[in-house]
Amino acid sequence: MNISTLRRVSVTAVALGAFACTPAAVAFSAPNLTSSAAMGGSEAGDHHQPMPTGPVAYELGETLAKLSGKKLEITFLAEIIPHHHAAIEMAKLELERGVDLDIRTHAENIIANQRHQIEQFTGWLHEWYGLTPEQAMKHVPDEARREMEKMEQETQRMTSELRHVGKGKKFDVEFVRHMIPHHSSGVIEFLEPQARAVHPQLRVAAASGIVTQESEIADFRTWLSGQVNDDGQHNGMPKGAADTGDGASQASATPLVAGGALLAATGAGAGAFALRRRRGAHEV
Repeated sequence: MNISTLRRVSVTAVALGAFACTPAAVAFSAPNLTSSAAMGGSEAGDHHQPMPTGPVAYELGETLAKLSGKKLEITFLAEIIPHHHAAIEMAKLELERGVDLDIRTHAENIIANQRHQIEQFTGWLHEWYGLTPEQAMKHVPDEARREMEKMEQETQRMTSELRHVGKGKKFDVEFVRHMIPHHSSGVIEFLEPQARAVHPQLRVAAASGIVTQESEIADFRTWLSGQVNDDGQHNGMPKGAADTGDGASQASATPLVAGGALLAATGAGAGAFALRRRRGAHEV
């Protein structure tokens, strides 16, 4: 197996760490363009499962694996900045309509963390390459640009679905269901710059982004699984799993992240094969 193939497998493996508890058919299914989110979830099981990560996220991860040097950095930065803006927009909706204190705290942290990275990434684009985020798009390879346009459509759809959900616990649930795949696609995007960016500060920022978003995914999954139990009563986030301040989420979620990594290591190979097999069927 060559390095390029190993890297593409790593893209799927790390992303699957966040989806280790989700049935494979859900994790690898295409996005549901008529999601039940706007109607509050037509089926109880679906209503308390995360939305799936769209295949285009994996396709973009594979495209980034083919790039190097300046081209990799510019393409990544051109994509991650609007991706972060979308997460901030979704988090603002949670603060407007959500009522769960733990999830609202996560939304506040998402806004703070991703605003910080947007400032960093925008500054680096200008400092290193003399580009604005909009100008950077003109330097992105055609394949990546097509995938980024699909990603933008997907994030717009997710935000639109959230706007159709009313205030209350229902919104908390739908916010979490949508933010899990959004964070997971971000993790996929971070992998290549973490390993191969030219500038060490970008490698560090990408690694930090992976840790932060994997930690939030773990907390969100724990919270979401606690919303339904055998007697139908609400279960809150387990003690210690919620953010209580800067860094609290990462510390409390460490065992969950480690568990996800272990499950990814044992299950990602089958998932990667399933995804490639399905793509191959469409390409024939």
